[in-house]
Amino acid sequence: MKNSNSSPKWATKANLTIKTLKAKKEKSSFDWVRLINAQSKIEDKSLSKVFKRLNELTESEKVGILGKSKFPSFKDFQKLAPKEKVYFSLHGGLMLLRKFNKVEKTVTKVKRQNINQLKKVG
Repeated sequence: MKNSNSSPKWATKANLTIKTLKAKKEKSSFDWVRLINAQSKIEDKSLSKVFKRLNELTESEKVGILGKSKFPSFKDFQKLAPKEKVYFSLHGGLMLLRKFNKVEKTVTKVKRQNINQLKKVG
């Protein structure tokens, strides 16, 4: 678990809760609930957990995002993820997944080139 000065407030609070509750010798059932919830909060934002959730999408959802491109391996997915980020959201993971849609990427690039050509001519 990384916790740097640039960590979001929720992560700092969750890490503090984890540290505090782990230090308690005797925990009540409520302490256990809080500890497990705080750990889950941190873990659910890991890149691997987000990737696992994306892998659980239905085939139609995957095709909707990826088009004809195949679902990436974790290694390929990890290469596209911003290196400086520690925590990821499902939305961020979906946006990363979109980058693997080669057809959409090509169509966007062609549109951009056409607009630039029109600007030069006009």
